[in-house]
Amino acid sequence: MQEKLSHLLTNEEKSSIMEKTFTSQRRMESNFDNKKYLHLLTEELAKRVDQTSGKLYVEINGKLLKDDFATRIFSGYDGENKRKLIAEIKQDLEILVCINAKHIIENTPMTKKGIPCIQHIELTLKRIETAAWIKPQVVITHINIEEMYDLIFSFEKKFQKKGYKVRENYLKKGFPTSKNLLLSENGFGNDDHIPIMKKIAFVTGIGTESGKLDTCIGQIYRDHEIGLNSSFCMLQTLPLSELSSEHPINQAWLKKRENEILTQDDFWETVEDSSQESFRIMKDLLDDQFEEDNLIRTYKKVSDMIICPTLSCIADLSKAEALAQQEL
Repeated sequence: MQEKLSHLLTNEEKSSIMEKTFTSQRRMESNFDNKKYLHLLTEELAKRVDQTSGKLYVEINGKLLKDDFATRIFSGYDGENKRKLIAEIKQDLEILVCINAKHIIENTPMTKKGIPCIQHIELTLKRIETAAWIKPQVVITHINIEEMYDLIFSFEKKFQKKGYKVRENYLKKGFPTSKNLLLSENGFGNDDHIPIMKKIAFVTGIGTESGKLDTCIGQIYRDHEIGLNSSFCMLQTLPLSELSSEHPINQAWLKKRENEILTQDDFWETVEDSSQESFRIMKDLLDDQFEEDNLIRTYKKVSDMIICPTLSCIADLSKAEALAQQEL
Protein backbone atom coordinates (compact mmCIF):
# COMPACT_ATOMS: atom_id res chain seq x y z
CA MET A 1 0.00 0.00 0.00
CA GLN A 2 2.83 2.37 0.94
CA GLU A 3 4.49 1.73 -2.45
CA LYS A 4 1.21 2.44 -4.28
CA LEU A 5 0.79 5.75 -2.48
CA SER A 6 4.40 6.88 -2.71
CA HIS A 7 3.96 8.40 -6.17
CA LEU A 8 1.27 10.70 -4.74
CA LEU A 9 3.65 12.26 -2.23
CA THR A 10 5.86 15.25 -2.85
CA ASN A 11 9.62 14.94 -2.36
CA GLU A 12 9.31 17.08 0.78
CA GLU A 13 6.65 14.75 2.23
CA LYS A 14 8.73 11.67 1.38
CA SER A 15 11.76 13.27 3.07
CA SER A 16 9.71 14.05 6.17
CA ILE A 17 8.45 10.45 6.42
CA MET A 18 11.99 9.07 6.00
CA GLU A 19 13.33 11.43 8.67
CA LYS A 20 10.61 10.42 11.14
CA THR A 21 11.27 6.72 10.46
CA PHE A 22 15.01 7.22 10.87
CA THR A 23 14.51 9.16 14.10
CA SER A 24 12.19 6.48 15.46
CA GLN A 25 14.76 3.78 14.72
CA ARG A 26 17.53 5.78 16.42
CA ARG A 27 15.38 6.32 19.49
CA MET A 28 14.73 2.57 19.77
CA GLU A 29 18.44 1.76 19.71
CA SER A 30 19.75 1.92 23.26
CA ASN A 31 22.53 4.45 23.61
CA PHE A 32 22.57 4.61 27.39
CA ASP A 33 23.77 2.13 30.05
CA ASN A 34 21.11 2.43 32.75
CA LYS A 35 22.63 -0.32 34.89
CA LYS A 36 25.98 1.48 34.99
CA TYR A 37 24.24 4.80 35.65
CA LEU A 38 22.36 3.50 38.70
CA HIS A 39 25.51 1.81 39.97
CA LEU A 40 27.53 5.04 39.70
CA LEU A 41 24.76 7.10 41.32
CA THR A 42 24.43 4.77 44.32
CA GLU A 43 28.21 4.39 44.60
CA GLU A 44 28.84 8.15 44.61
CA LEU A 45 25.98 8.79 47.01
CA ALA A 46 27.24 6.05 49.35
CA LYS A 47 30.73 7.57 49.27
CA ARG A 48 29.39 10.95 50.36
CA VAL A 49 27.25 9.37 53.07
CA ASP A 50 30.36 7.61 54.41
CA GLN A 51 32.15 10.99 54.52
CA THR A 52 29.29 12.60 56.48
CA SER A 53 28.82 11.83 60.17
CA GLY A 54 25.59 13.87 60.33
CA LYS A 55 22.84 14.09 57.71
CA LEU A 56 23.46 14.43 53.98
CA TYR A 57 21.16 16.96 52.27
CA VAL A 58 20.92 16.29 48.53
CA GLU A 59 19.43 19.08 46.41
CA ILE A 60 17.68 17.62 43.37
CA ASN A 61 18.24 19.68 40.21
CA GLY A 62 15.33 18.96 37.89
CA LYS A 63 12.31 16.77 38.57
CA LEU A 64 12.54 14.29 41.42
CA LEU A 65 10.95 11.29 39.69
CA LYS A 66 11.32 11.71 35.94
CA ASP A 67 13.82 12.88 33.34
CA ASP A 68 11.65 13.38 30.24
CA PHE A 69 14.29 15.44 28.46
CA ALA A 70 17.00 12.82 29.02
CA THR A 71 14.79 10.12 27.48
CA ARG A 72 14.61 12.17 24.28
CA ILE A 73 18.32 12.92 24.05
CA PHE A 74 19.78 9.62 25.24
CA SER A 75 18.14 6.74 23.38
CA GLY A 76 17.31 3.97 25.83
CA TYR A 77 17.59 6.19 28.90
CA ASP A 78 15.15 4.92 31.52
CA GLY A 79 12.97 7.80 32.70
CA GLU A 80 12.43 5.84 35.92
CA ASN A 81 16.12 5.96 36.93
CA LYS A 82 15.60 8.41 39.80
CA ARG A 83 12.65 6.42 41.11
CA LYS A 84 14.82 3.28 41.00
CA LEU A 85 17.59 5.11 42.86
CA ILE A 86 15.07 6.09 45.54
CA ALA A 87 13.95 2.46 45.80
CA GLU A 88 17.59 1.41 46.30
CA ILE A 89 18.17 3.77 49.22
CA LYS A 90 14.62 4.03 50.56
CA GLN A 91 15.50 2.69 54.00
CA ASP A 92 17.95 5.59 54.51
CA LEU A 93 15.95 8.34 52.82
CA GLU A 94 13.52 11.16 53.59
CA ILE A 95 12.11 13.66 51.09
CA LEU A 96 11.51 17.39 51.58
CA VAL A 97 9.38 19.28 49.04
CA CYS A 98 9.89 23.07 49.05
CA ILE A 99 7.31 25.62 47.85
CA ASN A 100 7.63 29.40 47.81
CA ALA A 101 4.92 30.98 49.99
CA LYS A 102 4.24 33.57 47.28
CA HIS A 103 3.13 30.85 44.84
CA ILE A 104 0.74 29.46 47.47
CA ILE A 105 -0.79 32.85 48.20
CA GLU A 106 -1.25 33.70 44.52
CA ASN A 107 -2.18 30.09 43.63
CA THR A 108 0.07 30.55 40.60
CA PRO A 109 -0.49 28.17 37.64
CA MET A 110 2.46 25.76 37.80
CA THR A 111 2.23 23.83 34.52
CA LYS A 112 1.59 24.45 30.83
CA LYS A 113 -1.88 23.05 31.42
CA GLY A 114 -2.52 25.88 33.87
CA ILE A 115 -3.00 23.72 36.96
CA PRO A 116 -3.15 26.06 40.00
CA CYS A 117 -0.32 25.85 42.53
CA ILE A 118 -2.21 24.22 45.41
CA GLN A 119 -3.75 21.55 43.18
CA HIS A 120 -0.35 20.92 41.58
CA ILE A 121 1.27 20.56 45.02
CA GLU A 122 -1.33 17.98 46.00
CA LEU A 123 -0.82 16.00 42.79
CA THR A 124 2.98 16.14 43.14
CA LEU A 125 2.94 14.91 46.73
CA LYS A 126 0.65 12.03 45.78
CA ARG A 127 2.93 11.05 42.88
CA ILE A 128 5.99 11.04 45.11
CA GLU A 129 4.24 9.01 47.77
CA THR A 130 2.91 6.49 45.25
CA ALA A 131 6.17 6.10 43.33
CA ALA A 132 8.65 6.24 46.21
CA TRP A 133 6.54 4.82 49.06
CA ILE A 134 7.82 7.71 51.17
CA LYS A 135 5.49 10.38 52.55
CA PRO A 136 7.30 13.65 51.84
CA GLN A 137 7.42 16.57 54.23
CA VAL A 138 6.30 19.97 52.90
CA VAL A 139 8.51 23.04 53.47
CA ILE A 140 6.93 26.46 52.89
CA THR A 141 9.72 28.93 52.20
CA HIS A 142 10.10 32.74 52.09
CA ILE A 143 7.15 33.31 54.43
CA ASN A 144 6.56 36.98 55.21
CA ILE A 145 4.93 36.55 58.59
CA GLU A 146 3.56 40.10 58.66
CA GLU A 147 1.67 39.88 55.37
CA MET A 148 0.66 36.32 54.63
CA TYR A 149 0.56 34.20 57.76
CA ASP A 150 -3.22 33.67 57.94
CA LEU A 151 -3.34 32.35 54.39
CA ILE A 152 -0.29 30.14 54.94
CA PHE A 153 -1.82 28.79 58.14
CA SER A 154 -4.94 27.83 56.18
CA PHE A 155 -2.80 25.98 53.62
CA GLU A 156 -0.95 24.16 56.38
CA LYS A 157 -4.18 22.97 57.98
CA LYS A 158 -5.43 21.65 54.63
CA PHE A 159 -2.34 19.51 54.07
CA GLN A 160 -1.92 18.47 57.69
CA LYS A 161 -5.41 16.96 57.49
CA LYS A 162 -4.12 14.86 54.58
CA GLY A 163 -1.35 13.52 56.81
CA TYR A 164 1.55 15.68 55.62
CA LYS A 165 4.01 17.34 57.98
CA VAL A 166 4.30 21.02 57.01
CA ARG A 167 7.34 23.11 58.00
CA GLU A 168 7.94 26.87 57.87
CA ASN A 169 10.96 28.82 56.61
CA TYR A 170 10.81 32.60 56.76
CA LEU A 171 11.85 35.46 54.49
CA LYS A 172 15.35 36.53 55.48
CA LYS A 173 16.72 40.04 55.33
CA GLY A 174 20.25 40.30 54.00
CA PHE A 175 20.30 36.94 52.22
CA PRO A 176 22.86 35.82 51.18
CA THR A 177 25.47 38.40 52.24
CA SER A 178 24.66 39.23 55.88
CA LYS A 179 26.39 36.21 57.37
CA ASN A 180 26.23 37.20 61.03
CA LEU A 181 22.52 37.91 60.81
CA LEU A 182 21.70 34.77 58.81
CA LEU A 183 23.63 32.47 61.14
CA SER A 184 21.69 33.60 64.20
CA GLU A 185 18.31 33.28 65.88
CA ASN A 186 17.06 36.09 63.65
CA GLY A 187 18.10 34.26 60.48
CA PHE A 188 18.12 30.52 59.86
CA GLY A 189 17.69 30.02 63.59
CA ASN A 190 14.13 31.35 63.26
CA ASP A 191 13.08 28.62 60.79
CA ASP A 192 11.55 25.31 61.78
CA HIS A 193 14.34 22.80 62.43
CA ILE A 194 13.03 19.77 60.56
CA PRO A 195 13.73 16.49 62.36
CA ILE A 196 15.41 14.17 59.84
CA MET A 197 15.42 10.63 61.21
CA LYS A 198 17.14 8.96 58.24
CA LYS A 199 20.69 9.50 56.97
CA ILE A 200 19.81 11.16 53.64
CA ALA A 201 17.31 13.91 52.79
CA PHE A 202 16.45 14.56 49.15
CA VAL A 203 15.41 18.20 48.85
CA THR A 204 13.26 18.98 45.81
CA GLY A 205 11.10 21.94 44.86
CA ILE A 206 7.91 22.92 43.10
CA GLY A 207 8.08 25.97 40.83
CA THR A 208 10.74 28.67 40.62
CA GLU A 209 12.54 30.09 43.67
CA SER A 210 11.31 27.15 45.73
CA GLY A 211 13.91 27.74 48.45
CA LYS A 212 15.70 24.39 48.18
CA LEU A 213 19.14 25.86 48.87
CA ASP A 214 17.90 28.01 51.79
CA THR A 215 16.31 24.91 53.31
CA CYS A 216 19.52 22.89 53.01
CA ILE A 217 21.69 25.67 54.48
CA GLY A 218 19.26 26.23 57.35
CA GLN A 219 19.10 22.53 58.17
CA ILE A 220 22.88 22.14 58.10
CA TYR A 221 23.30 25.21 60.33
CA ARG A 222 20.70 24.02 62.84
CA ASP A 223 22.10 20.47 62.81
CA HIS A 224 25.54 21.90 63.55
CA GLU A 225 24.09 23.73 66.57
CA ILE A 226 23.09 20.41 68.13
CA GLY A 227 26.37 18.66 67.28
CA LEU A 228 25.49 17.04 63.94
CA ASN A 229 28.20 17.40 61.29
CA SER A 230 25.77 17.45 58.34
CA SER A 231 26.70 18.27 54.76
CA PHE A 232 25.43 18.85 51.24
CA CYS A 233 25.62 17.85 47.59
CA MET A 234 23.54 18.16 44.40
CA LEU A 235 22.21 15.47 42.09
CA GLN A 236 21.47 16.16 38.42
CA THR A 237 21.29 14.49 35.01
CA LEU A 238 22.12 17.58 32.93
CA PRO A 239 23.90 19.81 31.98
CA LEU A 240 27.15 17.93 31.32
CA SER A 241 30.07 19.80 32.87
CA GLU A 242 32.61 17.87 30.78
CA LEU A 243 31.21 19.31 27.51
CA SER A 244 31.37 22.94 26.43
CA SER A 245 28.47 25.26 27.09
CA GLU A 246 27.97 25.50 23.28
CA HIS A 247 27.74 21.73 22.82
CA PRO A 248 24.38 20.70 21.27
CA ILE A 249 23.42 18.55 24.28
CA ASN A 250 23.94 21.40 26.74
CA GLN A 251 22.32 23.91 24.39
CA ALA A 252 19.26 21.67 23.87
CA TRP A 253 18.95 21.30 27.63
CA LEU A 254 19.32 25.06 28.09
CA LYS A 255 16.52 25.70 25.59
CA LYS A 256 14.13 23.94 27.99
CA ARG A 257 15.23 25.94 31.03
CA GLU A 258 13.78 29.39 31.52
CA ASN A 259 15.93 32.09 33.11
CA GLU A 260 19.02 29.86 33.17
CA ILE A 261 22.51 30.55 31.84
CA LEU A 262 25.44 28.20 31.21
CA THR A 263 28.99 29.43 31.72
CA GLN A 264 32.52 28.05 31.83
CA ASP A 265 33.99 28.24 35.33
CA ASP A 266 37.65 28.77 36.22
CA PHE A 267 38.28 25.04 35.68
CA TRP A 268 36.87 25.12 32.10
CA GLU A 269 33.83 23.14 33.17
CA THR A 270 30.28 23.96 32.11
CA VAL A 271 28.04 24.96 35.01
CA GLU A 272 24.70 26.62 35.51
CA ASP A 273 24.88 30.15 36.86
CA SER A 274 22.48 29.07 39.60
CA SER A 275 24.72 26.15 40.64
CA GLN A 276 27.75 28.41 40.67
CA GLU A 277 25.84 30.89 42.84
CA SER A 278 24.73 28.07 45.16
CA PHE A 279 28.34 26.92 45.49
CA ARG A 280 29.50 30.43 46.37
CA ILE A 281 26.72 30.99 48.93
CA MET A 282 27.25 27.60 50.57
CA LYS A 283 31.00 28.16 50.86
CA ASP A 284 30.70 31.78 52.05
CA LEU A 285 28.16 31.01 54.76
CA LEU A 286 29.24 27.59 56.03
CA ASP A 287 32.81 26.81 54.99
CA ASP A 288 34.43 28.11 58.19
CA GLN A 289 31.77 26.60 60.46
CA PHE A 290 33.02 23.02 60.17
CA GLU A 291 36.03 20.78 60.62
CA GLU A 292 38.22 20.18 57.55
CA ASP A 293 36.67 16.79 56.80
CA ASN A 294 33.19 18.18 56.15
CA LEU A 295 32.28 17.83 52.47
CA ILE A 296 31.47 21.51 52.15
CA ARG A 297 35.04 22.39 53.08
CA THR A 298 36.51 19.81 50.68
CA TYR A 299 34.69 21.20 47.63
CA LYS A 300 37.08 23.24 45.51
CA LYS A 301 34.86 23.74 42.43
CA VAL A 302 31.19 23.51 41.49
CA SER A 303 31.43 20.04 39.91
CA ASP A 304 32.89 18.66 43.18
CA MET A 305 29.52 19.42 44.74
CA ILE A 306 27.48 17.69 42.00
CA ILE A 307 26.72 14.01 41.41
CA CYS A 308 26.24 13.60 37.64
CA PRO A 309 27.67 10.42 36.04
CA THR A 310 25.60 10.86 32.86
CA LEU A 311 28.36 11.30 30.27
CA SER A 312 30.21 8.10 31.18
CA CYS A 313 27.01 6.10 30.55
CA ILE A 314 26.43 7.32 26.96
CA ALA A 315 27.58 4.67 24.45
CA ASP A 316 27.84 6.91 21.37
CA LEU A 317 28.03 10.65 21.97
CA SER A 318 27.46 11.45 18.27
CA LYS A 319 24.02 9.82 18.39
CA ALA A 320 23.06 11.93 21.41
CA GLU A 321 24.36 15.03 19.59
CA ALA A 322 22.14 14.25 16.59
CA LEU A 323 19.03 14.02 18.76
CA ALA A 324 20.03 17.19 20.59
CA GLN A 325 20.31 18.99 17.25
CA GLN A 326 16.72 17.95 16.49
CA GLU A 327 15.60 19.42 19.82
CA LEU A 328 17.27 22.67 18.80
